[in-house]
Amino acid sequence: MPRVAIVGAGPAGLALAWFLKGTKYDATVYEALDQVGKKPCAWGVMEGVEKMLPVSRASLISEIRGFRIFLDNKLVHDIRTNRTLGYIVDKPAMLYDVAQRVDVKFSSKVVRKESKYLVDEKPLEADEVVIASGHYSLSKDDTIPAIQYLTDAKADQETVDFYFYSGLLGYAWVFPDREGAKIGIGGYDSVDSLKKRLSPLVEGKKPRLLQGARVSDSGVITEKLATSIGEAAGFVYAMTGEGIRPSILSAKIKADSILSGKDFTTEVKKSKLYWTLQVHAEIVKRVKSGDAKLSGLSKALTRSDPELVLRVALGDFGKIDLLRLFGRMIL
Repeated sequence: MPRVAIVGAGPAGLALAWFLKGTKYDATVYEALDQVGKKPCAWGVMEGVEKMLPVSRASLISEIRGFRIFLDNKLVHDIRTNRTLGYIVDKPAMLYDVAQRVDVKFSSKVVRKESKYLVDEKPLEADEVVIASGHYSLSKDDTIPAIQYLTDAKADQETVDFYFYSGLLGYAWVFPDREGAKIGIGGYDSVDSLKKRLSPLVEGKKPRLLQGARVSDSGVITEKLATSIGEAAGFVYAMTGEGIRPSILSAKIKADSILSGKDFTTEVKKSKLYWTLQVHAEIVKRVKSGDAKLSGLSKALTRSDPELVLRVALGDFGKIDLLRLFGRMIL
């Protein structure tokens, strides 16, 4: 039976093992830590993930049915729907649901030495090694800082808040969780500056813990597709920082490629996922370089039809949607 070694028990790595379960391939996940779900994030996932992975109801904290958008701390959109847009999940519990159904070896560090992979300093025996170790595989230039506070603040369990700022390429968020709310921010600025910008949202909210991580903003890095999936290859929506769902989708494309014998890079480039991820990255790149104005991006995101903004944020858009939202900024 062909053996596939997967490095990293995050969303991408565990999903790949799950998609290969029951096939002719023997997939094993190697995780350097002793448990899953260690990377801090807001624990928001879009609708559909629960249909792809064996996620228990216990790991779903609440359904997202609405969102609010603020510009410079002023409310500009308050959207409530009767449909489920996504979920607030207990990410460690969600990943554990998958991990207990596949072969995972915890406290097993994989390193590459010259042309060979070693696990715990011994040769890693596998027919294929897939890197799914998240942003740790990326250079600092391909990531941005993000921080968040765990707070006791009361939050609507069905609503998420997004705060945009005229002077920041990035945004802040308030997401509900079981014990209050996660209040965070990510963007192209120093961590100290991000903390200062976030302080009005945190003031009086009794923060219990400050967390930090770096998030990919590069779009898919084509040269990494030969070995990597998930955030390790840039499968993160650069404008929103959403990484769980696109990482899982990258794992599905990888599994299908392995099972069909098709080239993974070719299959990725044919997908809508790839195109939408690259559009997000291109928008960010143009604003960073000065080819597009930050004020124009802020205006488009906060003053346009919120349903259109939502589609673009989720990667569920076409060229006509981009023209409606950004004009000639992208096309």
